Amino acid sequence: MKERQFMFATIALILGGMLAIQFETTNNPVVRDTRDLWELRADLEKEKQRQQELNEEFERYSELLNQYKGNGKDEKIQAMEKALGDLKKQAGLTTISGQGIVITIEPFNEELIGVGQPVPKIDPDMLRRLVNELNRYDAKEISIDGQRIVSKTPIREVNGNIYINNEPVSSFPIEIRVLAKDNEKLQQKIIASPAVEEFIRENFLVESKQTAKVILPAFDKDMKVKFMKPAKEET
Repeated sequence: MKERQFMFATIALILGGMLAIQFETTNNPVVRDTRDLWELRADLEKEKQRQQELNEEFERYSELLNQYKGNGKDEKIQAMEKALGDLKKQAGLTTISGQGIVITIEPFNEELIGVGQPVPKIDPDMLRRLVNELNRYDAKEISIDGQRIVSKTPIREVNGNIYINNEPVSSFPIEIRVLAKDNEKLQQKIIASPAVEEFIRENFLVESKQTAKVILPAFDKDMKVKFMKPAKEET
């Protein structure tokens, strides 16, 4: 009995630490527009590793829950299940909804950019800067073209096409859904932000609207664990 209580206490302590780390990552993103390419890549690798570690922990705790469920549920197990669910929610692994804004991006029409002019292209860095600006202005969760943005989400160009979470972005307009703490405040700040001004300079029309309910899909890609090895048990 004492061994089981000790196991519950240890798991609860680890879950609490993980929740605190994930909460800090989500609500206090490091945004530095002056970073060079190498710094961006280094920070991206750190975030990927953090997400991979979270996924590994999910698997461990799920296995523990399955083992204890065989002995019957009690309040401690229910608390662990709730903590695990909250952690998955904060990591972007569940569908979520709430008040927010919807941003659409599409090229200006021919009357504004000139007849016969090529359709402007979006650079991946433009989308990354927009995501950084949204996080800076207290966005809670973000999806782009139906893809949930999490700490390990890659936004890159492959053969002239933009890919998010390794899925190609569909044709214009591109829709960005954002959950917000304050709809009006976020909308006012992002429309006047440097990131949106860059889109306008590149001949893109950026529009936004507030909505009482925005639904964001869950991150549904496999989280492959790399650069990790089993830890030695203490003797």
